[in-house]
Amino acid sequence: MTYAVRLWFDFISPYSYLALTQAESFAAEHGVRWIVRPIFYAAVLDATGRTGPAEIPIQRAYTLRDILRAAELLGVPLTGPPAHPFRTLHALRVAALVQDEPRALALAVALSRAAWGEKRNLEDPAVIAEVASGAGFDGADLAARAGGDEAKALLRKNTEEALAAGVCGVPTFEWNGELFWGHDRLDHLAARLAGRIGSPEPKAEALDRMPRGADRARSPYPRA
Repeated sequence: MTYAVRLWFDFISPYSYLALTQAESFAAEHGVRWIVRPIFYAAVLDATGRTGPAEIPIQRAYTLRDILRAAELLGVPLTGPPAHPFRTLHALRVAALVQDEPRALALAVALSRAAWGEKRNLEDPAVIAEVASGAGFDGADLAARAGGDEAKALLRKNTEEALAAGVCGVPTFEWNGELFWGHDRLDHLAARLAGRIGSPEPKAEALDRMPRGADRARSPYPRA
């Protein structure tokens, strides 16, 4: 049996990189067909009224150390991009242009690895074109088309669909409407596909109905 699973990601996320490095082997082991969907994470943050982890000094410091541990456990290189955060729009639009082609995952992996595993600048169209060519595409053509209306519309549509599905972070894996957020939730997805765990519904619906006992935004907690 083959399971179709959406893979929502943004190259800005080191956790997307970690997930992408595992995606091919995971698919082979668990019978998954990935539906590759790049999204613009900044738009997700804006829509949900949040700030990116890299924009909060204490969280940025923790995250950089966390991803180094995770990468070592997975046995994948992690050097970081030349700067972080960085603009991923051009690379995301290139990935969106080929998202339904057989080698879409290979391109997503290559672009993510270029940034996080090889310290290459994904803001440079020449770098994107070279990486795309190495993944078996006409890199120059894709890089040129990334500024066009088709690419912009595809990425916008992906992002809108992700928000409609309830995606609040990247990477997120979606199977039958159920979301699994984070590279470290691949084991949850595997267990769900194999039937080792059930759906959290309707118990989650009952929890959703719990009243909010305290609201920090309206009634700030006293200082310790």
